[in-house]
Amino acid sequence: MSTALNWTGKDAAFALGRRLISADASGRLGEGPHFLSDGDTYVPTVDENMLIVGDNLPALTGLLGTHRGRIKVIYIDPPYNTGNALAYKDHGHDHASWLNFMTPRLMLARELMREDGVIFIHLDDGESAWAQLLGHEIFGEANSLGTLIHQRAKGGGNSPSFVRGHDYVHVWAKVADQAGAFLTEKKAPAKLEIIDGKRMLVETDVLRAGFGRYARGQERRLMYEDILEVKGAKKLAEVDAKLGTGEYVLRAWGPAGKHAVVRVTPAEKASSKLYSIIKALGGQNDLEDLGLGGIFSYPKPVELVKTLVASQTFFDPEAIVLDFFAGSGTTAQAVMAANQRDAGSRTFILIQTPEPLQTKNARSLVGADSEDGFPEISRLTAERIRRAAKRHHPDLRFTEIAVAEQ
Repeated sequence: MSTALNWTGKDAAFALGRRLISADASGRLGEGPHFLSDGDTYVPTVDENMLIVGDNLPALTGLLGTHRGRIKVIYIDPPYNTGNALAYKDHGHDHASWLNFMTPRLMLARELMREDGVIFIHLDDGESAWAQLLGHEIFGEANSLGTLIHQRAKGGGNSPSFVRGHDYVHVWAKVADQAGAFLTEKKAPAKLEIIDGKRMLVETDVLRAGFGRYARGQERRLMYEDILEVKGAKKLAEVDAKLGTGEYVLRAWGPAGKHAVVRVTPAEKASSKLYSIIKALGGQNDLEDLGLGGIFSYPKPVELVKTLVASQTFFDPEAIVLDFFAGSGTTAQAVMAANQRDAGSRTFILIQTPEPLQTKNARSLVGADSEDGFPEISRLTAERIRRAAKRHHPDLRFTEIAVAEQ
C-alpha cells in the first residue's frame, strides 16, 4: 500500500497545476501571449528546435497549445535546495518549498508527454527521496519504471564519510506498458564491419550446436550444413527464410568447407537493453571541447543524456525531447549526438531562465556572444547550441524565443 506525501502548500500547488493545464489551447495564460520573438508574438511549430528563455512555468503552459501529448522524452536536472534557483520566484530553500515549486511543473510535463512518453529526473541525495514520492503522486506509482544510477566520479577521497560517486535518475512513464524497452547500442561479442559501404553489426554465433559449456577448442557454432540433422526441417526452413530476407548470410567457416550462419544488422538498429548503471564522466570536458570551459559549474555529460535520450528513441528518430531546466544546454548537444548515430531528425525544446551566470570567467571569455561575455546562463545555452551545431550538425537551425511577461 502506497503512502501519500503531505506537505505545507500541497493543495495549492496541485490547484495551480490543474488551473494551468486547463488554460485555453491557444497557448495563452490569462490574456497575455506566452512567446515573443523580436518583440512579436510567436507560435511554435512541432518540428522546430527551440530555446525558450524565461521562467519554465509559463513556458510549459504556453507549450500546451502546440505540444500537448507530443513529447516523447523529458530530461530534467532540477535545482536543489542549495540556493541555486533564486531566479525562480516560487522556489524556497526547504523541502516543502521545493515540492511546491516542482509540483505544477511536473503536472504540466505530464500533460505534454505522449502516451508512450517518459521523464528522467536527475538528482543527487538532497531531494532524491522527495522527488521519488512526488513523482509517484503525479505520474502514478504504477508508472514508475525505476531508478538509474549515474556514475559521475571516481575521486573524492577527502569526503568525511565515503566517496560520493553517483547521482540518481528516477524514471516514470506516462503509461508504463506503452513506454517500451530502454535500448542501447549492442556491444560485444558481436562486432562491427563495413559491408557494401554500410556499418553492420555481425554476429557469427546465432546458431549453437547445443546448450551448456563447451570443451576448449570445441566448435560451438552450428554450421548450416548440419542444421537439418541437428535441429530438423522446421529450423532449416526458418533459417532459409531469413537468408532470403538478408537478415542472415552464410560465411565460410573452418577447414571442412562448411558455412556459419551469420546475422547482420545495420549498426543503427542493433540494440541491447540498457543497463541500470551508466558511467559517464567529463561534463566539463564537453564544454572545453567547444571552447566554453570553466564557465558553468557541474554540467551534465553529453554521453549520459545521449544514452538516456537514445534509450527511448532508438527506433523513433523523429521524437521530440524536452528539458525545462536546460542549464548550459547539454540536452541539445545530446540530441544532436543521438541524431548523428542514426541520421535521425529528433528535435529539442530547451527552457532556461535568464539568471545571472556567477562564474569569474563568464564575462571575460574570448569569443562570447557579446562584449559582456555571458552575463546570463541562457546566453551560454544559446552559444553552446550554436557551437555544437557548427561542429556536429551544420544544417541545424533553432529558434530562440522569450516568455512574455504576464
